[in-house]
Amino acid sequence: AKCSLVFYIAKGIFTLPIYDLVLSFFSRFDGRVVAKLPFIPLSYIQGLSHRNLLGEDYTDCSFIFLYILCTMSIRQNIQKMLGLAPSRAATKQAGGFLGPPPQAGKFS
Repeated sequence: AKCSLVFYIAKGIFTLPIYDLVLSFFSRFDGRVVAKLPFIPLSYIQGLSHRNLLGEDYTDCSFIFLYILCTMSIRQNIQKMLGLAPSRAATKQAGGFLGPPPQAGKFS
């Protein structure tokens, strides 16, 4: 029990500075164009991709949208490199929400 408590305390110590850094980036880049998209996003995504930006050029990208895209594309690879992601065998064995249902045992 004591080891799990130490783990949660250490996890908090490392994650709080990261959240602080992300929040400072959000405030620093609020209302600034940080990227130019090579496409015009779908209408229901434009509110997020063009958030707090002036003008009607929907290829302008806000920081929050770029952050979400990077997080979605990079997160799995970082988890695999650090060994934090579950293995494919464990994921396959667990089944899960989108996986196949577990097979029932044979009874004679």
